Amino acid sequence: MGGGAGADGRRRRSRSPASSSRGARSADLDKDALRGLADSLKAQIKSGVVVIASANDGKVQIVVAVTPDLTARVKAGQIVKEIAPIVGGGGGGRPDFAEAGGKQPDKIDDMLHADAKAS
Repeated sequence: MGGGAGADGRRRRSRSPASSSRGARSADLDKDALRGLADSLKAQIKSGVVVIASANDGKVQIVVAVTPDLTARVKAGQIVKEIAPIVGGGGGGRPDFAEAGGKQPDKIDDMLHADAKAS
């Protein structure tokens, strides 16, 4: 598994050339901005999973997006249900897109690491 920070300072990781999993932490992005970022990253990776978390006003917002080719095996809603409790929250959604909220922004990195181990 590769990883590191991109030029924009967001944490990213990717798996194999066939599919990718990207996790990012972004500060002060609202839900609409997170959705747009998730769509953009999903288009870039072609096949994979995008997990983005943002801390804003002491709260956490999480967006998970799964490319269409993987939704039969990987469900965004299930990923959110597994990782959101780490930041003191919950959520859900469709197989291709899900959202969650939380109350512990200091746990975002723990959540992204847990997602890396699970995916």
